[in-house]
Amino acid sequence: MFTNILKVAIRKIRKEFGYSLIIVLGLTIGIISSLFLLLYVFDDLSYDQFHENKDRIVRVISHITETDDEFTWGVAQIPFAHQAREDYPEIEEFARIYPFGRQLFMYNDIKLYDENVHYADSSVFDVFSFGLMRGDPATVLTRPNTMVVTESFAKKYFGGEDPFGKTIEVGRGQSFEVTGVMQDVPHNSHITFSALVSRTTLPADAEIGSWGNFGVYTYLLLAEGTDYMVLQDKMKEMYDKYMAEIFRQYNISIEYLLEPITDIYLKSEARGGTGRSGDITYVYIFSIVAFFMLLIASINYMNMATSRSTHRAREVGLRKVVGSSRWPLILQFLSESVILTIIALIISIVIVILLMPSFNQIAGKLFDIDYLINPQVILTLIAIIVFVGVLGGSYPSFYLSRFNPVSVFKQEIGAGRSNFLIRKILVVLQFAISFALIINTWVIFKQLNYLKSRELGFVPENVVIIELENRQMMQQYPVFRNALLEGPDIINVSSSNNKIGESTGKILMQVETSEGMQERGVNLYAVDYDFVETMGIEMIQGRDFSRDFMSDTTTGVIINETMAKRFNWDEPLGKKLSFVGGDQDVEPYRVVGVMKDFHQLGLYSPLETLMFLLRANGYYANVKIEDQNVKETLQFIESKWLEIFPDRPFHYTFLSDDYAEQFRSDEKRGVIFTYFSILIIIIACLGIFGLASFTVEQRTKEIGIRKVLGASVERIVRIISREFLFLVLISMIPAFIGAYYYLKHWLQDYAYPAKIDPWMFIGTALAGIIITLITVSYSTIKAGLTNPAESLRLE
Repeated sequence: MFTNILKVAIRKIRKEFGYSLIIVLGLTIGIISSLFLLLYVFDDLSYDQFHENKDRIVRVISHITETDDEFTWGVAQIPFAHQAREDYPEIEEFARIYPFGRQLFMYNDIKLYDENVHYADSSVFDVFSFGLMRGDPATVLTRPNTMVVTESFAKKYFGGEDPFGKTIEVGRGQSFEVTGVMQDVPHNSHITFSALVSRTTLPADAEIGSWGNFGVYTYLLLAEGTDYMVLQDKMKEMYDKYMAEIFRQYNISIEYLLEPITDIYLKSEARGGTGRSGDITYVYIFSIVAFFMLLIASINYMNMATSRSTHRAREVGLRKVVGSSRWPLILQFLSESVILTIIALIISIVIVILLMPSFNQIAGKLFDIDYLINPQVILTLIAIIVFVGVLGGSYPSFYLSRFNPVSVFKQEIGAGRSNFLIRKILVVLQFAISFALIINTWVIFKQLNYLKSRELGFVPENVVIIELENRQMMQQYPVFRNALLEGPDIINVSSSNNKIGESTGKILMQVETSEGMQERGVNLYAVDYDFVETMGIEMIQGRDFSRDFMSDTTTGVIINETMAKRFNWDEPLGKKLSFVGGDQDVEPYRVVGVMKDFHQLGLYSPLETLMFLLRANGYYANVKIEDQNVKETLQFIESKWLEIFPDRPFHYTFLSDDYAEQFRSDEKRGVIFTYFSILIIIIACLGIFGLASFTVEQRTKEIGIRKVLGASVERIVRIISREFLFLVLISMIPAFIGAYYYLKHWLQDYAYPAKIDPWMFIGTALAGIIITLITVSYSTIKAGLTNPAESLRLE
């Protein structure tokens, strides 16, 4: 029986090849779109799942509350982990990670910079499941000046040599023995590094005290059966036991929160985390869009199949006359649907494999063919066959199988009001989803453009950033600066301890208020005399640092507008500040100038208090150059660099490029939305084409009569199109309302949200109307041009 059903189904598909091709095209587009989106979702959800103890690993983050501010850092203090393990038996082990900083690593003639090396406790391989290939996990990082390198790091510096036991030099005068070699960190790890350096390399007193010093990424391995939320509640007492004496006098409280490692990549909102981060919102969005893509593909099949009902009616009537019951007919039509789905799925898989490199480039992923053979994806492919094949084929199967043979041969079959209503509802659903996705895409790009066009408060263009990696190089900065200023296309050179766009951390200051000196957290930049001018920062009160005022070197500070507003300083010039815990006999700092706010942390973060302190010879040399002869100017800078630092390779970045990195993720997602918006429109057009074909077929005789009575083709097109335009307009109501409320909520996550423009909805509506008219016109014009005699010959 089933063999016969399959044979008939395949014969029918071959016989109606054109119709089957349209069905397969719609299904293929839907499946390809869904597969790519689901691959993206599966990859994001896979982060940190590879750790053997993933259900027991948590990260400690610190929620800090001040008198007038609160924030969460993705770090804890140095002694926290040791003390917590002593106090709570629920903690089985801990591992801390701390950035080693960008350093020059040297082996024989190879000298290359690496900024992705970290200090780590020797327990790091007990807590995490990173693949150690050489070395004993219990001892690889126990001794000072030892390190574990990844395969990529080993290949980069040692080439084909075995790195195990070799010694590598670091630019700041240290040597490290390679005591372990590990696999590269998996791409789906929120922690990223190229090598780990033993934490015991740090001075012995680094573990003593330091309750006031944050900055260590701290991970805990909990004992089996431990509820991390219960432990988190217990740990509230740590503030009173170890830190209240330090912080309470400054009106600061700290609460430690625990984040499961599998939640960090997508859900953490803590500042200053290490490695990669994603956005759980897009996981939800892409999952929903993938589902709707498949749903729309199924709806298309339903509409296209039922639009062919009159062509299949005689077949159904004959089968019933010769004794066929309803269920074999249902199986027959379902088998056709499943076969078409399998054909579309096979084509889709081939196209997905071919398009993977392009999608990787757009989405910033690393997919390959292996992703398609993991169990999760295989189950998804089976689910697609069941969902699309069975769901898409179910309604046509039940609809066609119910035809009465007598009615069929009397030519009395028709659409039926309820069946036609269902198809209209399905088309409305298709277009509602399409319109909502289009508006989402539009708003994403508007938000990006709004951020990019927003006034930054400084000028990042044509600023070359060069890092001075150690104190000896920083002491040579004045020589380097004077050499650069000889260049004809060098506008200015300055130094700073911070790079705009990077987090600075907070410094606790005593600030002058109407109620006396009070403690407040302040972001601090150490800059030289030329920084403000080099960066194009505008002074709105007072003055910039000046070599004419010697007091600037000891007591002068510049603050931003936000700091003046936060401390209610109507007249900020001359206001006093001093470091908490500093020498009380030293003259306090005084505000000499107020600068216009600039977005030091990027446009995804709100403005914060910021203070400039005058310090010469910082970590970064900031070189402002002319916008012409850029290549020659960079060559000039490199030549001066090599004259002064001959043993250091020249490396630079443009501040504008570094600052633009903050937009990359949203840009990639925006492009993804654009492509899938186009595809969903194509699928929706196929759906409305199917319904239009069905409508024209049902009204063939009416069209013929109208033509006999003198109706023009234009008139017939207008009559048929009017119904579909009504459906499109109806679909806009739920689409626009849903999109508006969702986007209003989504934009609240931005520090600087764009406005939702009514023209977005108007433009989407006009586009929908035009697309509908073009799609419907094909079938109606074709019917309008048909000879009336053909339409009425059976009457």
